[in-house]
Amino acid sequence: MIIFKYLPKVVSAFLIGGEKLENLTTKEILRSKEEKHILTGKISGIEDEYYKLKGENISCAIVWYGEIKVLIPSTHLGIEKINKSVIRGMLGAEIDFIVIAYDETSNIAIASRKDAMQLRSKIELPKFKTNDTVMVRILAVGAKHIIVDLYGKEVIIKAENLQHTYIVNCKDYYSAGENLKVRIKNIDIENNIFELSAKDFTENPFKNIRKYIVEGGEYTGKVIAFPKQNSGIIVQLDNSNVSVLARVPPRFNTYPHFKDNVLIRITEIKEDKKLIYGYLMRII
Repeated sequence: MIIFKYLPKVVSAFLIGGEKLENLTTKEILRSKEEKHILTGKISGIEDEYYKLKGENISCAIVWYGEIKVLIPSTHLGIEKINKSVIRGMLGAEIDFIVIAYDETSNIAIASRKDAMQLRSKIELPKFKTNDTVMVRILAVGAKHIIVDLYGKEVIIKAENLQHTYIVNCKDYYSAGENLKVRIKNIDIENNIFELSAKDFTENPFKNIRKYIVEGGEYTGKVIAFPKQNSGIIVQLDNSNVSVLARVPPRFNTYPHFKDNVLIRITEIKEDKKLIYGYLMRII
């Protein structure tokens, strides 16, 4: 039982009494507590509250359900790392929760996302199979991946499975709180394996790439990244949506800078592997 500073001892008596409430939102909150009914809302803030049983402050995600303030302790968010930075990354995300306690006087509820996730996954996940198409909620966005909610299971989708083209930063394309259409590439509930891909529903610019560029051609573009595993630069071409892994010849004393405009000569196109190679001709 979670007991915070604002929840008096009379709360349980109030709930047991079953006093009829006309407010629909309040009824939904009470139904969630009494029947384990799943509710949904967006995380809009973070607060620290005093946890009496442990004698410490604990970070809570804030969800407003109508006029009722719902606090979800970080210990009940269903996340591995319990800290504010993780919660900050989830701001704006739509999440499920089940109410644990409610105080009518303060109009504040305590809820658990973890309980809702367990219930949702138990009910929904057995319905799906490989190659099914589903809509998922984006919970958080990193530079090279996003985290989504697959009916109660948090799944990481790497950048290479989001779009056909190179993504410098996923934050330029995705935001917490958005919905995303994905295909289930692999699902094994027993072994907790879930693989999702969104790029099946985006245009593949490599399909007709030779219409726009050819081997031996020279094209302008902008430096967008410096790959860690390969020498050279990654250049986004101006005349298409594809990028080129270009080597920098020894005659260049220094590498071009990020976002520099350059001229690239294409040496090889591998549309089946979605790779294009070239070398730097000139910094414009």
